[in-house]
Amino acid sequence: MIANVRSFRRGRLSRAEAVAAVGGLRNHHTVAQVTAALDGSGDAVRDVWVADGDLHVPGDLDLTRERVHFLAVLGDLTVDGVYRDSDDPESLLLVTGAMRARDVVTAGWLDVYGDLTTDRLVGDYNDCSARVDGDVRARLFYGENHHFTIGGALRAGTVIGRPRLDVAVRPDVIDEDDPRMLEHFDRDLLDVFDDHDANGDAVTCVAGLRDVAEVKRRVAAGLPLRTAGPPGH
Repeated sequence: MIANVRSFRRGRLSRAEAVAAVGGLRNHHTVAQVTAALDGSGDAVRDVWVADGDLHVPGDLDLTRERVHFLAVLGDLTVDGVYRDSDDPESLLLVTGAMRARDVVTAGWLDVYGDLTTDRLVGDYNDCSARVDGDVRARLFYGENHHFTIGGALRAGTVIGRPRLDVAVRPDVIDEDDPRMLEHFDRDLLDVFDDHDANGDAVTCVAGLRDVAEVKRRVAAGLPLRTAGPPGH
């Protein structure tokens, strides 16, 4: 268990306090889901945590590994490592301030009132979604099939694919079959084949990501997606 949070299962958080924190979520489905878990009619094994103010996590924060159903941070959240959640079992994060993490891999429900700042932002599947009221800043954004609603601007250095995205100004993207993918991913992560153009010259073609699971694993581990060397080698 991380420091500076209060746990419902450990008796440090009352049901009334937990319900009040859950009320900050903007999705009615998730509110009902967490409330049911508090009453023992839902997922009674996992916990509900509340941080009363800003929360700093020196390492990684993985809600599934921590066996946490819902974490409410009533302030800013800073994670020095990776933030990760899941969709099976579903986990939920509410941040009433801004969120900053080295990397983010999100498959669960993410609800941030302020800005989200990270190096790499990766979505995972489409059962849940992410909502950020402020700006999203990331060096690399790969949404996969996860849905993102961004109230501010998306300020990403590179956007991979065509994310499921609600945002005022849609970003320029690198399609997954664009040869520029080789500038951002190792060849073994991609479906790559050699061909010839109309002039008979050899060309390298990309048909998308071959190993999405490995992409997520590397991001979660803080590893590069493209190691040193010329693209495609």
